Amino acid sequence: MSAKGRTVLEREESRIGLLTLLAGGIGFAAGFIAFALYHMIGLVTNVFYYGRLDFSFASPQFNHLGLAAIVVPAIGGLIAGLMIKYGSSRIIGHGIPETMESVLLNRSKIEPKVGALKAISAAVTIGSGQPFGAEGPIIQTGGAFGSFIGQTVSMTGAERKILLASGAAAGMAAVFGTPIAAVLLAIELLLFEFRAKSLVPVAVASAIGAWMHIYLISSQPLFQTPAYYFGGISSLPFYLALGLLCGVLGSALSRGLYETEGLFEKTRLGQPWLPVVGGLAAGAIGFAVPQVLGVGYDVITGVLTGQYVLALVAAILVAKAVAWLLSMGSQTSGGTLAPLFMIGGSMGYLFGAGAVAVAPGLGVVPGVFAIAGMAAVFGTASRAPLTSIVFALEVTKDYQGVLPVVVTVVVAELVGEALMKESIMTERLAKRGLWVKHIYEYNPLRQVRVRAVMSAPADSVEAVMPVSELRELMSAGHPFALRKRLLVVSGLKPVGVVTREEIYKTPAEANPTAAVGDVCGKRFETISQDEFAYDGLRTMSLRGVNFLVVLDQEGNAVGYLSQGDLTRALRRKIEDETLVEPPKYFH
Repeated sequence: MSAKGRTVLEREESRIGLLTLLAGGIGFAAGFIAFALYHMIGLVTNVFYYGRLDFSFASPQFNHLGLAAIVVPAIGGLIAGLMIKYGSSRIIGHGIPETMESVLLNRSKIEPKVGALKAISAAVTIGSGQPFGAEGPIIQTGGAFGSFIGQTVSMTGAERKILLASGAAAGMAAVFGTPIAAVLLAIELLLFEFRAKSLVPVAVASAIGAWMHIYLISSQPLFQTPAYYFGGISSLPFYLALGLLCGVLGSALSRGLYETEGLFEKTRLGQPWLPVVGGLAAGAIGFAVPQVLGVGYDVITGVLTGQYVLALVAAILVAKAVAWLLSMGSQTSGGTLAPLFMIGGSMGYLFGAGAVAVAPGLGVVPGVFAIAGMAAVFGTASRAPLTSIVFALEVTKDYQGVLPVVVTVVVAELVGEALMKESIMTERLAKRGLWVKHIYEYNPLRQVRVRAVMSAPADSVEAVMPVSELRELMSAGHPFALRKRLLVVSGLKPVGVVTREEIYKTPAEANPTAAVGDVCGKRFETISQDEFAYDGLRTMSLRGVNFLVVLDQEGNAVGYLSQGDLTRALRRKIEDETLVEPPKYFH
């Protein structure tokens, strides 16, 4: 079958073999992309801070530039700003929200140049010392490559989404060596579903990406920590308390980022100067606390293993948070996961030092709380708790910490749910009118407001209008005659609904002076135009009605919401699942 030139799949799961084969190739490619990005960052760092042509990964914290180090991140910001201004504005930010937006609004289509520009701009900003991570950019770049492959083959929008998620997951696994966490991140933030057709290709791509990490980057855990003892049941109250603190901190960081972005947007500066300001701020903070410069994987390891004194850990916590907020808020390009790991790990370590001092009999070291804190802050800010739990275990190989990490992350997630409507991944999307719910199935009705799908304006008549006058209008061919029902209002307030049968029924004919308000049905259901369309579907199902009267904030009737309106809103999802588009490239 076909619809408007597009093939209709008879069975959605029929092409899982093709998708898995393509995902395997995407996994290999994403591994090489991650390798290239990793070493591009190293090259930029070595050139800017050490004056040498060397692709090996280096930390900018050991530079000897003195005061000149303050301007280095600003130079990186300028280069990124020029790429944003003359290349693509879609490389602004940390990459994941932009990838989510492509999935939800653009049928998982990402221009290849966006992926390339994102990788290069992130390599420049991170290599120049701005306090970002490489994971967000590689997720967007890997996703862009998967999307590109999905546009060279005839497939549905849902299948293209699977390839996009495969590239993103493979990229993350290739950077961190965390295949399971990468699959969970794809499910929680990109796929919004859990089924074999999507899980198998993404898992294959992620596994290959992790294998490429071992082969091309390192066979060791990214954050090498001792085999910690996480404590017995007596330590549980401390992990609960740490979860509360991390939930507050993660929520504050998420809100703080978008408040900072708002402040920068209010300035008269535009691209490429906003990232320069953010870079100068990062440079000044990095001059005082050089550990916050760059991606900081070595610093995170140092925090987790207790290499720093408490005063320095506290300085790293505050300095990294402020530098990251100012840099990322300045409309530049970079990743946000590694900064959250450093901030959360530092918070956990400081808390752990206090817990050990209060209860030395616990038999644990502060580093165990640092691992739990790292996972909890990231999980709260991103609203990806499953990803954060597994990530903390995979990246340290401290699997015996599963119970304490789960407790800390879950408590922090509950705090975040109470304090934040949106996460660091979805706040920008919400500002654009796209509300993302953290469920494992994409349902358009959960993401659009009633006002966007209702039938408007409502056809209405005043309650005081005589029935005879309404009949005359309908007989004369008034548009009312085409309607199954009319809303009866008093002023602008709804008082009932009248049907053709009620207009022409015998009691009304016996009394020609009867008003419409006397014969109309008084029972009807309403919904606010600001509710989600899914709330309308739920109301119709529970109340056994097939339409709702839509009200504005003042209680005035502004439209109808019918089952047909909801069906039209679902049409896009059905098309994504079944309509195969011809290839865009190489045809």
